[in-house]
Amino acid sequence: MIATLQSLRFIFVMMIFMSHFAFRDIRTFDAGGDCGVAFFFMLSGFMVSFGYGRQVREGSFRYAGFLSRRIRKLYPLHILCLVFFLLVSGSAIDFPVVMNALLLQSWVPDPTVYFSCNSVSWFLSSLFFCYILFPLAYRWVSAYGLGVVLVLYAIVCVLTPYDKVNAILYVNPLVRFVDFYIGMVLCRLYTNDYHISHAGILEVLLVVVLMVLLAIYPVVDAKFRNAPMYWLVLAPLILVFAKEQGIVSSLLRRRPMLMLASLSMPVYMVHQMTIGILLYRLPELPGFVMLFICILSVLVVSWLIDQFFLRHLTKVDNNLKKSTFIHI
Repeated sequence: MIATLQSLRFIFVMMIFMSHFAFRDIRTFDAGGDCGVAFFFMLSGFMVSFGYGRQVREGSFRYAGFLSRRIRKLYPLHILCLVFFLLVSGSAIDFPVVMNALLLQSWVPDPTVYFSCNSVSWFLSSLFFCYILFPLAYRWVSAYGLGVVLVLYAIVCVLTPYDKVNAILYVNPLVRFVDFYIGMVLCRLYTNDYHISHAGILEVLLVVVLMVLLAIYPVVDAKFRNAPMYWLVLAPLILVFAKEQGIVSSLLRRRPMLMLASLSMPVYMVHQMTIGILLYRLPELPGFVMLFICILSVLVVSWLIDQFFLRHLTKVDNNLKKSTFIHI
């Protein structure tokens, strides 16, 4: 993983965190949620292409192995969070729970399904669809392909009624694949070894532009603020920071940032449930005290999951691979 992009993951996941936190005088940072989700789909397309694009081009790509690695990386954490949710909430096993467990909830245009259980897991549902399409779509990564994808997105955007914006433009896997595809195009540009002049100034400028877009979010049409309004800044942001040449990049490469970045996925998966529990259990706290406790709690829980669950699974997985290799 490119260090600067790894650290950006933590910054954007905290923007998503703030989009789910509201207490007393602190309002939800809605713009951060939409921007963060768009960034993660684009970054996923970029990184998967960076890691596997050459194999696809050379014909050595193994589809089953690729999907197996994706599942082993994300599905155990999803199930852990789902089981915790069911135990705490006492929910019955119904259709939304089954769809959630199978990571198919994003295909059902009903918020009681796609936002069911640990509601943030809808992202995994749509992301796995992007992984499924990746080897086929990568062969069609080009300026022409990007143009076709954007035209189709524009048509869907125009035809989508406003009461279905979340179901179609925000959650639907087919639509979110557009962000993923843009990430694949960015990786193709990155591997062409482009040159960046005045990287330090450009990094700061992109951060400022992003902050402006976040500020004007409330006045932007709902159909465009799910992702399109951010594409023009997130695309160059990923390309510029991937070069790791500027002042901001030097800060992002610091060890504390990289340590926090390693917790990005657990933070994403547990933050909304943790916030909900703490707001219910500690309703009398001042707003910023509650915010501090929520952030600290999410980080601690995420670290525990990383140390004693995810890393343990990785060790078990590696041992199984070694045993299989020796047996063969």
